[in-house]
Amino acid sequence: MNKKLVFICLGALLVAILAPGIHALMMIPSEVTQFEGEEQSLDFGLPWGVQIKDTNGILKLADEVGEGVVLQTNESGNYDFTFNLLGLIPLKRMQVNVIPQVKLVPSGHSIGVKVSDYGVMVAGLDSVLTSAGRVEPAKDSGFEVGDILLTVNDTKLTSLEHAAAVLEKESQPGKELTCEVLRQGSTHVLKITPVFDEESSKKRLGLLLRDTAAGVGTMTFYHPETGIYGALGHMITDEQGGKALDLSSGSIVDADIISIQPGQKGKPGEKKGTFNDAAPLGFIDTNTELGIYGRLARTPEAEGEALPLGFKHQVQTGEAEILTVVEGDKIERFSIEIEKVFIQSGPASKGMVLRITDPRLLETTGGIVQGMSGSPIIQNGKLVGAVTHVFINEPNRGYGCFAEWMVMESGLLEEIESIVPPELLEAYFFCFKQEKYTSP
Repeated sequence: MNKKLVFICLGALLVAILAPGIHALMMIPSEVTQFEGEEQSLDFGLPWGVQIKDTNGILKLADEVGEGVVLQTNESGNYDFTFNLLGLIPLKRMQVNVIPQVKLVPSGHSIGVKVSDYGVMVAGLDSVLTSAGRVEPAKDSGFEVGDILLTVNDTKLTSLEHAAAVLEKESQPGKELTCEVLRQGSTHVLKITPVFDEESSKKRLGLLLRDTAAGVGTMTFYHPETGIYGALGHMITDEQGGKALDLSSGSIVDADIISIQPGQKGKPGEKKGTFNDAAPLGFIDTNTELGIYGRLARTPEAEGEALPLGFKHQVQTGEAEILTVVEGDKIERFSIEIEKVFIQSGPASKGMVLRITDPRLLETTGGIVQGMSGSPIIQNGKLVGAVTHVFINEPNRGYGCFAEWMVMESGLLEEIESIVPPELLEAYFFCFKQEKYTSP
């Protein structure tokens, strides 16, 4: 019994001795990405007996800078080093990926998002009351919500009004219609025959249609050399199931803000704009949780100054600015405060909490409004993020995402360096109270 107690005590003592060292090792990220010529501090204390083996000469060690290490290199490449117990037993490996400096133009341009350059969207499938009972001709013919109806009997549909006129003309008794639809990037031919609706006394197809405009938002950045852009900071979803809208044939166009409905407690505000359909500003490749991405067809008229990309570890609480449009197409700077910064191990749209502090913006919009999502966040001369959501009950506050995640989603780094920066594994996470929000 006494021996057992001794072993328990020794075990507890061993755990007490090793626990701080194990915790310290867990704090060390396995992979880190940084730019050429920049320093990055990793503030952790090394456990007793653990030594760093650095054959690349990119570290300043703890005895030089105090707690932790500082990574510093002026040459792109992938660097490895290990943490060894007493210099003999490897305990952990770290990889540092150094990439060339990335400079982006913070945009702030208001954009209109179009699901397709022509056609109309199937917004719903309706039943039709006939003399034999209710039927669903559109559903039975293979139509699905989210389809883009491109042509009817070889007539290309150019607008919602045009589609209504064509369908009215072509819907003759007993006449089958040939429809071409776009679905998930592929075209399909569907056949449908109108039926007589006892309620409206008209021929109907059971199709509920709307135009292909998906709304007004804000472009976050573009890369002048490649034309790659990122916008919105959150996914565009359908109206029914909240699924990602198929934007593989979509485009972005210039938009002018004509009015703003200010936000109020419990009721988000909204930018209202008109689309300029003269020529697409760019095309959409992907629609992700962190926004839409693609390539510009032309450079925006109001071209700004390119700024360095700020990594998420460089974002600090305190003063910052956003770029956005509140009237016409004029991009303006407005002051904000970053109240909280969350450590994230993977891409997510809520990386920081923002508060609008600019008196004029508060007077004009009440805070963050729909259509402002994607507005670039600038701090210390770097592009660090984008506005993504507004708190419904506090319209002057909301969330932002890190620009680093958006650049990774855009595919820009693969294009300019043919490497994908690895996920930065963080040791801890802050717990925070979940707040009700909506996407602006």
